[in-house]
Amino acid sequence: MIDIKLLRENPTAVEDSIARRGLKIDINSLSSLDQKRIVLAQQAEALRAKLKPAGKPTDQELEALQATKKEFEKVSAELSTITVQYQDLLSQVPNFIAPNTPDGGEENNRVEKNWGKPGLDFEAKDHVELSDLHDLINFEAGAKVSGAKFYFLKTKAVLLWRAVSHLVEDILLDSGYELMMVPHMVSSSVAEGTGFLPKGEESQNYVDSKQDLVMIATAELPLTGYHKDDEIDVSKPLRYAGISPCYRLEAGAYGKFSSGLYRVHQFEKIEMYSYTSPADSEAELEKILALEEKICQALEIPYRVVRIASGDLSAPAYKKYDIEYYSPVADQYRELTSCSDCTSYQARNLNIRYRNNDKKLDFVHTLNGTAATSSRTLIAILENHQQPDGSINLPTALQSYYGSEKL
Repeated sequence: MIDIKLLRENPTAVEDSIARRGLKIDINSLSSLDQKRIVLAQQAEALRAKLKPAGKPTDQELEALQATKKEFEKVSAELSTITVQYQDLLSQVPNFIAPNTPDGGEENNRVEKNWGKPGLDFEAKDHVELSDLHDLINFEAGAKVSGAKFYFLKTKAVLLWRAVSHLVEDILLDSGYELMMVPHMVSSSVAEGTGFLPKGEESQNYVDSKQDLVMIATAELPLTGYHKDDEIDVSKPLRYAGISPCYRLEAGAYGKFSSGLYRVHQFEKIEMYSYTSPADSEAELEKILALEEKICQALEIPYRVVRIASGDLSAPAYKKYDIEYYSPVADQYRELTSCSDCTSYQARNLNIRYRNNDKKLDFVHTLNGTAATSSRTLIAILENHQQPDGSINLPTALQSYYGSEKL
């Protein structure tokens, strides 16, 4: 959530930020609830003090204490109700938007960089056709066992993903990341704190309501929760690389690039995650982006870097980049990875703090970025490294990990 002080001091700035995202939130109601909460809290505290007499009370004083107790209980109940309403509305307010963020929706995302030579000099096969040629993926068996958008990766595809994983993990280890295998489920409070269970929106997460657990859509969830309620040292950024499966409903998303592996309910992912001081977060986002580019370049995938527009940002994101790989089949760019600076938005929800230069507790900044996935990264490799005869030449950096120059 945002710092409520920002709303008190500059409600117009909060309203402008919300409007730029294309959202509508009743800021006046939120301000009113905030004021009521403050007044009721002061009243409750004053009444609580009166319930602690200095000596043994007289009968008359006992009668007054009983009346004060009833008034305290009434005010406390009203405070509790107002606080729930206040917190629910405050949780809907998205993070502020970074300067120089383009306005508008997805169509206004701004291309900032291109790398690699896109295109093949022959008619490209898509990854589903290549899968049939090389016996890589069994979509039919996945649908039979689990339903649409599930699948089995077979030997060559498994070995390819293992090679990609090892290459990426080595790059991240060399860059100061600690590798972590993470829980595949988190509590709903952690999921809400990270912004993955937005109120009033359809959840894209699998939820076990009986156990109050959420299956993770990304290792970002458990990695944010890792330091919940902690005071941590961010004199240097803390960098983690979460290795996990990801589970996503992908409800309503089947119309866009829905064939094969592009949108599926389960895949493997390596996720970069950083905790920083506020002073370091901007530079850390650029470092995460540079690592995403380094991985794409090592895999020889043509790509472009895109700055995400205000209306296409998730609620926690202050600033976000996507890397889009070139699809020689569609002759267009498609999302491959993303990275975001969430500033203190998630840390404030989950009470993750550090000591600033004045030795006072303040909230850390959190950042995340996708390193590689067993779905889209494999698509980008297969389709961009195919040969006219349908064979796949592996990028040089992968060959030692895979044990061959070809798939």
